[in-house]
Amino acid sequence: MSILHICSYYISSKLYKNLVNELSSQRITTQHIFVPVKDEKQLGLHQISNHNVHFYYRHMLRKWDRFLYFHKIKKQMKEVERSILLNQKIDFIHAHTVFSDGGTAYKLHQKYGVKYIVTIRNTDINKFYKYGYHLRPFMHKILLNSSAIIFISHAYKKQMLRLIPEKIANQIAEKIQVVPNGIDQYWIENVVKQPRQLSNDQLKLIFIGNIDKNKNVHNIIYAMSKYKQHGGQITLDIVGTGPCLIEVMEIVTKLGLTEEVKHHGYISDKNAVLEILTSCDIFIMPSYNETFGLVYIEALSQGLPIIYSKDQGVDGFFDRDPVGVAVDPSKVQDIVGAFSTIKSQYYEMSNNAIEQSRKFNWPSLAKEFIEIYKNKV
Repeated sequence: MSILHICSYYISSKLYKNLVNELSSQRITTQHIFVPVKDEKQLGLHQISNHNVHFYYRHMLRKWDRFLYFHKIKKQMKEVERSILLNQKIDFIHAHTVFSDGGTAYKLHQKYGVKYIVTIRNTDINKFYKYGYHLRPFMHKILLNSSAIIFISHAYKKQMLRLIPEKIANQIAEKIQVVPNGIDQYWIENVVKQPRQLSNDQLKLIFIGNIDKNKNVHNIIYAMSKYKQHGGQITLDIVGTGPCLIEVMEIVTKLGLTEEVKHHGYISDKNAVLEILTSCDIFIMPSYNETFGLVYIEALSQGLPIIYSKDQGVDGFFDRDPVGVAVDPSKVQDIVGAFSTIKSQYYEMSNNAIEQSRKFNWPSLAKEFIEIYKNKV
C-alpha cells in the first residue's frame, strides 16, 4: 500500500512524525509525505530516515495564501502532481487537516479518482470554518467526498456536527471515527505500576501549560481559595509561563495563597517534569477551549486523576471508567466540587488513570489508521 500524506503542519508538531514512524514500522509499504512550508529554515524538520518513507518539503507558502485560498490549493495540487503523482503510484491520501490539506486531496480525488480521508483539527473548526463563511460550501464538498473523517476527540466531533448544516451532518455521520493523539514513548515507558493513594488531607494540584486566559489558571486559584475557606488544605504547582503570569501571581498574593502556590517556570526536561508531576495528587487544566491536550494523558500515566473541561479536549474518552471530573471552566464552584469528588474516589480514579493512559500509545493508534486505510482503499 502506498499512502500520500498531505501535511501542512508537519513541522509544527512531532505528533505527525510519531505517526509516520510507527506506520513505517508496521509495514505500510510506502509513505510519501508532502510538507509545504513558509520558511526555508523549516525544510527537513522532523524528517525520519527510512527506505520506505519519502519526504517532499516545498518552500511554497506565502503570507497572502491565507487570503487566496483557492490559489493556494491549486498551487499545492500542481506541486503534488509534478513531484509525486507523475512518478509514483498512490493508493490513498491522508489529508491531515480539512482546509489546508483536504482541499488539495479533494481536487486530486476529482482529477485522479484517488480516495482520501481527512482529519479535522482545531484550526479547521475555530479558525477557517468559524470565520471563513465563503469557504464553508467547499468544506462540505471535502467532507462529503472523503472516504473517512477523523476527529482527534469526541468533543471536537460534537462541536463540528453542531456547526455544520444538519443535512450535511447526517450524510457524513457513518464516515466519522475518533482516533486520538498518542503520548511520547517516554511516558509509556514510565507508566506507574500501582495506583496512588492520598498521603494526607492536603490535596496537591499541578498545572502544566501556557499561562493565558484560555487555560484558565485564574479560576483554579479562586477555587483553591474557596476550598481553603471551607477548611480544605490544598497546594498548586505551576509549570509553564505565559502572558497572564503576572496577573495570576497578583491574584495569588491578593487571596493570601503565596505559601500554597509555587511557580516553577517553563521546564523542557521530561525527567524534571516527571519528578514534579509524581510529587502531586491531581492534574488540573480547565481550559475554555482545548483541542486534545496530551498533557492530560501524560498525567494519567503517572496515576494522577485529572480535572478537565466539559465538551473540550479529552472529555468523552473516559465515560465508563472515570479518571477525574469534567467541569464547566467558567464555574469556580464546579472546580471546588471536583476537588471533593476526586478526594472521595481517589484510589479508583488513580487505578483507572493508569489503565486508560495505556491506550494512547502510537503503536495501537497506528494500527487503527492502518485498518482505516485498508477498509477505505
